[in-house]
Amino acid sequence: MTGKILRLLLGDFFAVLLVTQASAIALYVVVDFFERLDVILRNTVEPVAVARYFVFKLPLIVSQTLAVSTAIAIVAAIAVRHRHNEILALEAAGVGPRRIALAFSGATILICLFGGAWAEWVVPPATRAAQEISLREIKKRDRRNVLADREIWLRRPHAIYHVTYVDQTQKALLGVTAYVITEDFSLQEIRYFPEIRWTSTGWSIIGHPRQLPVPGTMANPPNTSVPSDYLLQLPESFEEFAEVQREPEEQSTLELWNKRAFLRTLGLPTTRVSVDLYLKTALPFAPLAIAAILLPVALRLDHAKRIAKVVAFSAALGFGYWVLLGVATSLGYAGTLPALLAAWLANLTYGTIGAGLLAAPAPRRKHELTF
Repeated sequence: MTGKILRLLLGDFFAVLLVTQASAIALYVVVDFFERLDVILRNTVEPVAVARYFVFKLPLIVSQTLAVSTAIAIVAAIAVRHRHNEILALEAAGVGPRRIALAFSGATILICLFGGAWAEWVVPPATRAAQEISLREIKKRDRRNVLADREIWLRRPHAIYHVTYVDQTQKALLGVTAYVITEDFSLQEIRYFPEIRWTSTGWSIIGHPRQLPVPGTMANPPNTSVPSDYLLQLPESFEEFAEVQREPEEQSTLELWNKRAFLRTLGLPTTRVSVDLYLKTALPFAPLAIAAILLPVALRLDHAKRIAKVVAFSAALGFGYWVLLGVATSLGYAGTLPALLAAWLANLTYGTIGAGLLAAPAPRRKHELTF
């Protein structure tokens, strides 16, 4: 009998999870669509392109809404069984809150493992495809000059630029090599710029640029300095370079790891990318962290008329998790917190509080639970 009720509880949990996840996806798509409607109408975007964009963005939407959907499903499943006094029946049969919480925790761990694999192998390529559709077919941006997201090659009328790395925080291009060509596409000269930064007045050369020898000729001696007022043939804004830089959700853990190693070889700060790397391992466990607090609270529910309060309380807990995560991430980006701690602080905080609540003796049953 107790096993049947536990199976019913988990069945309710997964059923509500599917419904909640579908509702969250639908809401996300509607909001995103109306945010982009002006651009879609202005650029007369084909409906097929819009549909393709949302299809490829779907994995990211699932990943971003899974934690909230899991939290709502836990509360709803327990509340429904509370309404029929089946939680009391389980407790009367010797199945206490800890065993019920263990069953839900096992199901939530499976969801976390699924979310981690989903975010690692499905989300990055799909999000990159969605971003490409957004830029090319919806925003109508010309991306033909950009051949890669790192090690960027940019074709201009009289030069070809190679950019080793784009630093979005400083709005700077690092390790820029300009291959100046003639009308017949012959290589005329090579100029190297350690850093070119975007300022309020346009592009500004930072450091000491120099002229390099052209292969096969000694016409240009090596290490010749370049005038500080050298005319750069770069786009008139930083946006074109910023757009080609992949966001963390567009990269796998291995790609972020390699990116950090690459930045270290350039002697650049790796704090930000380290936080993003550790978030890749922490975020899949967000459903379990939130569930750690929700389960003890939901299992102490007494009467159905208090369900609304528990649902509101669970929503506040979920919101608090993302607030704490945002604050910790910002402190990690600033270097105030170690990158690993910044990424895992929200999980550790919620998990510790939840373990304490679950370990505490359950209060004597009253007619209603007050908050």
